[in-house]
Amino acid sequence: MAAHPYDLDVIAPVAIHHLVEFGDPDPNLPGQFGYWYNYIDYDFSADGRVLSARHYLDEPRRAILLGKPVEDELTLLVLQFLLMRYDTLEWLGSEGYVPVPKWVMKEVRDRLDLHLSRVGG
Repeated sequence: MAAHPYDLDVIAPVAIHHLVEFGDPDPNLPGQFGYWYNYIDYDFSADGRVLSARHYLDEPRRAILLGKPVEDELTLLVLQFLLMRYDTLEWLGSEGYVPVPKWVMKEVRDRLDLHLSRVGG
């Protein structure tokens, strides 16, 4: 029996979306290069709550927790999932996207180390 891609994870996404968005910065200046975003969104769910994360493909080491995070079990599980794939984790702070606080990252790393020791990763 083939292994599922998320067998070693603490949580699996319920949906993954690959999106590309682009457009002009100013409709009054046609033809001027505007924006181009190529990203993957991950959706996670637990206890009726959905939490999403985004990874821009031109930033291979970075992932962002979307929305204002709630420091709960779902958030910690999603951060563990992301940390297995990305080096830099951010979330929405009062001034935009900011690094996940060090004390939260310590908890996430400790949990991930424990999880990996159990699954042989």
